[in-house]
Amino acid sequence: MKTGVQISSLRPLLLTPEQVTDAFARVAAMGGSVAQLQWIDRAVPASAIARALDDAGLVSVSVQDFYESVRADRAYYLDLNRLTGGEWLCVSRVPDRLKSREGLDAYVRELRALAEEAAALGQKLCFHPVAADYEPLGGVCPVDFLLDSLPEMGCCLDLYHLSRSGADMPAWIRAHAGRICMVHFKDAKDGRLVPAGQGDTDWRGVVPACLEAGVPYAFVEQETWDADPFDCLRQALDWLNGQIARR
Repeated sequence: MKTGVQISSLRPLLLTPEQVTDAFARVAAMGGSVAQLQWIDRAVPASAIARALDDAGLVSVSVQDFYESVRADRAYYLDLNRLTGGEWLCVSRVPDRLKSREGLDAYVRELRALAEEAAALGQKLCFHPVAADYEPLGGVCPVDFLLDSLPEMGCCLDLYHLSRSGADMPAWIRAHAGRICMVHFKDAKDGRLVPAGQGDTDWRGVVPACLEAGVPYAFVEQETWDADPFDCLRQALDWLNGQIARR
């Protein structure tokens, strides 16, 4: 399982090409080999992002954003993913306008159309659930309904949200082996985000389950911080790599 950083963690520091180049170099220096791209300022050209990845020796696995953001400007996200070499276009959450049983059917149709558009460019679609997406809707679990309805769609599993849904994380991961294309390790303590491994999340059995399920990529993530963000990410990445090594 390759490890790296969800770049959304550094959003305030990704406003210019120079900042992106510096951030990617620092992520690589802390031991990250892969990245998932999100929330880089639109003023930074995709070509500059691609160069920064190459200069740092980082591999982008995916571009992610909220589904409604991607829906409104799909050409931008598909092109960014293409230029940066990403395999997966990742969309998150069930939109409020589709939070009904009939809405889920409509969401499946919209996601299928997006998946076909991505496939034409050699990309695959994955879905990033948030905690509310695990709550029953019209008698079904939205996450399971979407995954069952779209068997070619991957799951970008955010463990912070899975934990807050009340699910047994190791059991959920094993039950969805083969569908999880990447996981996010994100943690909180007393309502504040902290480096993964330093919060209230019960991580017992999670890394072994990910390895047994064949999850290829794991990203640490922390969008707000009380200390230097690069130090927070380094601590999280060290913890995650240590968990994998002990397995």
